[in-house]
Amino acid sequence: MMRNSMIRNSLLAIAALLAAPALAAVPGTVATFDSGPDDFVGSTISTVQIHLGDDGNPGGHLVIRKITDPGFDIGTQNSVWPEFLGDYAAAGVTGAGVDLNVFLDLDEAMLRFRRDVFENGWNYDFGAIAANPGVWVSYDVLFNPAWDDATALANGWAQEAGAPSFAALMASVGWLEVRVGNEGSAIVGVDNVRLIPEPATLGLLAVGAVALIRRRVA
Repeated sequence: MMRNSMIRNSLLAIAALLAAPALAAVPGTVATFDSGPDDFVGSTISTVQIHLGDDGNPGGHLVIRKITDPGFDIGTQNSVWPEFLGDYAAAGVTGAGVDLNVFLDLDEAMLRFRRDVFENGWNYDFGAIAANPGVWVSYDVLFNPAWDDATALANGWAQEAGAPSFAALMASVGWLEVRVGNEGSAIVGVDNVRLIPEPATLGLLAVGAVALIRRRVA
């Protein structure tokens, strides 16, 4: 009887693991683009994306440019890497960032999160950026993934039409995007898209993050 109970409990545990989401965000994840696009793809119909193996910050990087003028905003997104997706609150993600090399003035530059391609999400706009070709600048935003909507809005986040609550989105991220826009042409270098861990885990992740980066670009 005891043996049957143990077998049953083991089967239930295995079933629970199989039923659990495959996505598991990992704080400290960085897409370096040193050896390829790291599964990032153009996120709008106006985006042309190429990968360059050098002149990044450092190493390789992506370049996104507008295919039509005026056209839509342009961007690059990842909805594939498990390390970028999933429950940010449970994983201890408390921020995100990107390095940009801006060749033409931008009206806006943002990090955008969605649960999936079928619904809008939330974005954080870093604002207008003046052209500064050849110079890489880091843009980071810290947040609490468990914020209610009012707190997220008060901290500079924008909720898009039809988007879920901030906390609901951050509990099930399925789309991480770097998006930029202006009325005219746009050419932007993109590097080191990253998730920032809570301060208490920074030391623990110092070695692990390096190992993760090497594994992802090998």
